[in-house]
Amino acid sequence: MENTEERVFRELSKLNVNIEEAKVCLKSVEVNQHFSFGTWTSRQHLFLVLRAGNESGYGECVISVNNPEVSLDETHNNINMLKGLSIKKAFSLLRTKRGIFPENIVEMAEMAIIDLAGKCLKKSALDILGIKERKPVCGVYVILSDNPEEVANKTGFAIANKKSEFIKVKLFGDVELDKKIIKAVRDNSKNHNTFIIGDVNGGYKNIGEEKSLENIAICLKALHEAGLDACEDPAYISNEEWVEIQRQVTDLPLIPDYPLRPSREAVKTILPGMGGIYNIHPDSSGSIIDAIELAKRIYEIGAKLMIGDDSLIGPAATVWQQIAIGLGAEWVEATEKEKESRFYYAAVQDIPTDSRSNPISVKPCYGFGIYLDEKKLFNS
Repeated sequence: MENTEERVFRELSKLNVNIEEAKVCLKSVEVNQHFSFGTWTSRQHLFLVLRAGNESGYGECVISVNNPEVSLDETHNNINMLKGLSIKKAFSLLRTKRGIFPENIVEMAEMAIIDLAGKCLKKSALDILGIKERKPVCGVYVILSDNPEEVANKTGFAIANKKSEFIKVKLFGDVELDKKIIKAVRDNSKNHNTFIIGDVNGGYKNIGEEKSLENIAICLKALHEAGLDACEDPAYISNEEWVEIQRQVTDLPLIPDYPLRPSREAVKTILPGMGGIYNIHPDSSGSIIDAIELAKRIYEIGAKLMIGDDSLIGPAATVWQQIAIGLGAEWVEATEKEKESRFYYAAVQDIPTDSRSNPISVKPCYGFGIYLDEKKLFNS
């Protein structure tokens, strides 16, 4: 049976055009985001443009956090390798650079190549990738705050803007604080059937910390009683321990994320029973091609799938929304951001998804359907 890589190679073989230009644009976004492991004060987003003839393909990654002066020397060297190559040869080169180039650079370049190829072939990216679902998928409203009052206010905003189907909150590995955050959402979303996801980023057992699985399970049961519907990355534990924890908290679906990075490795190591919903995390998957193969494996072991986020604000958001739709994911977290995406939206001429309302659908398009005013994007 043809896998995703073979299918993409077959589709790209139909093209006889070379990549004439490869350029990147760096945007630093200043925003405070609090996690159990620390605080981000800024993120540095990289936008990639690959051009062939009259068509351009776009990608995006987060190249660093808290580092506005990040050097792009290595990135320029990596991306410039694609110039002058046929689209198929550029894709082939990227496949050899997995685990050598940074994971997010490969992932960003792949999405730009598939976007460009689809536009040249007059074919959608989802058709090129061979993923067939088209049912709209809900976007998640994410709240990053350790202040229960602020969480309550943002829950109200989600409800007012019809984004309350799925709300994700950051949790901090402190049971009493985490219960207050969960209750702030639950108490303020009554009668809205909100599904609450909590992401602990390993906070209930950090790397090197000694804590029993029974202790972690007791904490998770308390969060479930407070109103939590699913819990992502509660602790840094082995895959076998994930299975045991899920066995102890059968009523609370766990969401493994860290164990699924990168996708090419996780497809060989994930186990049935690690959780109820498995998270493919953008910017960390290492490849959209490998992510699709991982999704097939997740379904094969009888679990559900979600698509996460890495605080993406531009082209990668719509790419992952479309992949989530094509794969039939439960939800997608990668959505454009109300304030942080304003400069990007100002440059958008057309994209086939609109994450400002739920559920998110995809209209027919070529490639990933991203058309930008590059002058506005580069000069904003």
